[in-house]
Amino acid sequence: MYKKEAPLPSIYVALIPLLITGLALWVSVFVLDTQPHFALFLGATTAGICAYASGCSWEVIREGFKGAISRTIPALLILLIIGMLIGVWISSGIVPALMYFGFKVLTARWFLPLIFLFCGLMSLITGSSWTTIGTIGVAAVGVGEGLGIPVAMSAGAIVSGAFFGDKISPMSDSTNLTSSVLGVNLFDHIRHMLYSTVLVMVLSLVVFTVMGFIVSGEGAISDVSTYTDSILQHFNFTFWLFIPPLAVIILILLKVPAIPCLITGLILGGAAYLLFQGGSLKLLFETIHTGFRLDSGSEYIDKLFSRGGMESMYNVVVLALISLALGGIMDRTGMLHSIVLKLSRFVGTVGNLTVTVLLTSILINIFSANQYLAVILPGQMYEENYRAKKLKLKNLTRTLEAGGTLTAPLIPWNSSAVFVYSALGVSAGAYAPYAIFCWLSPIVVAIFAYVNFSMERVAPRETEPEDQQ
Repeated sequence: MYKKEAPLPSIYVALIPLLITGLALWVSVFVLDTQPHFALFLGATTAGICAYASGCSWEVIREGFKGAISRTIPALLILLIIGMLIGVWISSGIVPALMYFGFKVLTARWFLPLIFLFCGLMSLITGSSWTTIGTIGVAAVGVGEGLGIPVAMSAGAIVSGAFFGDKISPMSDSTNLTSSVLGVNLFDHIRHMLYSTVLVMVLSLVVFTVMGFIVSGEGAISDVSTYTDSILQHFNFTFWLFIPPLAVIILILLKVPAIPCLITGLILGGAAYLLFQGGSLKLLFETIHTGFRLDSGSEYIDKLFSRGGMESMYNVVVLALISLALGGIMDRTGMLHSIVLKLSRFVGTVGNLTVTVLLTSILINIFSANQYLAVILPGQMYEENYRAKKLKLKNLTRTLEAGGTLTAPLIPWNSSAVFVYSALGVSAGAYAPYAIFCWLSPIVVAIFAYVNFSMERVAPRETEPEDQQ
């Protein structure tokens, strides 16, 4: 984090990298229709130049991007493992089996609300929205497409459910991070989020139910038998295919860390491919690296099952590295600190303070493309404002989750949105309107602040002992 080893850059200098990044992102994404990687790299380079011109040494600049990247190495490894897991679980028949029985059980009318709840339950158990999206979500997109549900709607329900469960799971890395940044007890943080989370969950469920009744489930690709016949033709089914996902869930319930859990699922999935699908070791290794490819003669079927592999996550990993470099430099050299100091002028009321935190988190999500920075930086910058207003810090952690974590998958170049695209094949621009839980949560949190609902305050002579870790 920022240390006073050099003069704090002026607000004008601090805004230059953001303006360059914003302009470059607009040109690359909306004008040229290209990837956002170079735009973020240009922003990181500009940030380094501005910091150096403001008196920061190269060592400080290097420490900024080096430290930001090193802290997220485990998360990047998880990304690569999830990519491998998707390819192996498809080739082994695990995902096709889940899809097949999903076709038999689910109907178009109730698909969206049920998949929203199911993904929420899975994320609550696993503590990982990305794991849920990369496994159950892949199968759910296929089921929805077979039932004639627009793929953007299915992806919106999957993302909403995955992030809903993630936020109230005590095993979620982002939930633990948010509470630990401000020293708030994890379960106090989760309980306080329930006020807004449960309300938004119910509203989202109502909307998905209405959408399900509006969508007819009819169309050129809605013949479910086409999908089930193709699955039966290309994959062998057995009860043992359900062992790998059950093993992963059990390990997570036993609080085994994410990486060992996913590797276990990868090994068991690979064994299922060799034993039940008649695959070779060479093809297994190729699938792990490049993903599974199906040649059935049907464009829809091939597109549905041809995905996964370590290579599918390279784009996400590179984007994360570049965005972390940008955010790390701006954080370490004090540029973000300078910007937030200016924003703190608009925090006269509790409502304005909450909206300012939300907007700061969203802006950091936009310009750094990293949800962790969107939680850490505003949390540290606005802590004193909450203390000054005698507000318990769990009010701040709830706001950080709504503005930082939940808006990440809505920004096309954010690492969360790029991951969703890599896993489900649906862009953020398409599914964002249907990711109701993600964009409605910040609105509800802001309303709570303005009407002074569930904004708990520190009592006289109280120093928040129950909120400390």
